[in-house]
Amino acid sequence: MKKYIYLAILAIMLLALPFLFQSRYTQHILNMILIYAMLGISVNLIFGYIGALTLGQAAFFGIGAYTAAIVSTKLGFSFLPSVLCSAVMGCLAGVIIGIPTLRLKGPYFAIATIGLNNIICIIFLNWESLTGGAVGIGGIPSASILGMQFNTELKMYFLLLATVFLIFLLYRNMIGSHSGKMLIAVRDNEIAASAMGIDTAKIKVIVLAISTTIAAIAGSYYAHITNFVAPDAFPVLESITFLIIVVLGGAGFKYGPIYGAVVVVILNEYLQYFEQFNMLIYGVLIMILLLFLPSGIAGIIEIIKAKYYEKKKIYYLKEVGIDEMK
Repeated sequence: MKKYIYLAILAIMLLALPFLFQSRYTQHILNMILIYAMLGISVNLIFGYIGALTLGQAAFFGIGAYTAAIVSTKLGFSFLPSVLCSAVMGCLAGVIIGIPTLRLKGPYFAIATIGLNNIICIIFLNWESLTGGAVGIGGIPSASILGMQFNTELKMYFLLLATVFLIFLLYRNMIGSHSGKMLIAVRDNEIAASAMGIDTAKIKVIVLAISTTIAAIAGSYYAHITNFVAPDAFPVLESITFLIIVVLGGAGFKYGPIYGAVVVVILNEYLQYFEQFNMLIYGVLIMILLLFLPSGIAGIIEIIKAKYYEKKKIYYLKEVGIDEMK
């Protein structure tokens, strides 16, 4: 019962949150937190659950953004069809790229994803007839569903919140299912998992395809929020930021990407007031957080919860006259 009460309180807080901030800038930050939460979930599936270090997720984020921009400005697609096109392109790209690259192990896969990210950015920059080159693509329409316009940051917040909620439900159910246990088995010992009959190559490609689909959906939303996309929005540095979100939030924890997205987006935004020192301060803060929180924010929360329930159990045992658990 308490669980449902807490969930109801959380839902009310999330729904009321944008009304507490009247500035468009702060509401935009809330929207970026939700987009980065989606990207964090996509990276956590690869890095946290199959143990593959990816440094190219911004490429799929960009594929989703450019697909939405192209089909909405050049083909006249509305919001939902453009999101669907982005998801399909992201999934296809994940499968095509995953089949050869996921055979690589350890740092070799990470290096391959860096190369992929750079190649995609070069395509965005040089295919001027399709992508607009360095100028990018502007005039992307705001989201609209059944005649309802989501043309303000406030309206977009609720659309993003619903999308993140649905993606998180699917993600949570997947990692909590038998398939999720197979992912953890592949991450912990791929050889043992293969010996148990798990098709590790197939599992890894499927997870990468799901991950890249989520990243592409996030890219589509990004394009419709900013109404503009350009190649410099999707560099390798952005992929590293997505990885920091997962590591800081807690790799392999369900809620890790959410915690990480909140911290990283807020740090990125408000440290800009320090001008030329912002990246130095950001780097130092991230290093300190990772040193003192090696298992991430979610890991610390789990430790606190475990200690709380352990104390509660001991207190209950004493209440019923049992001093020690045999």
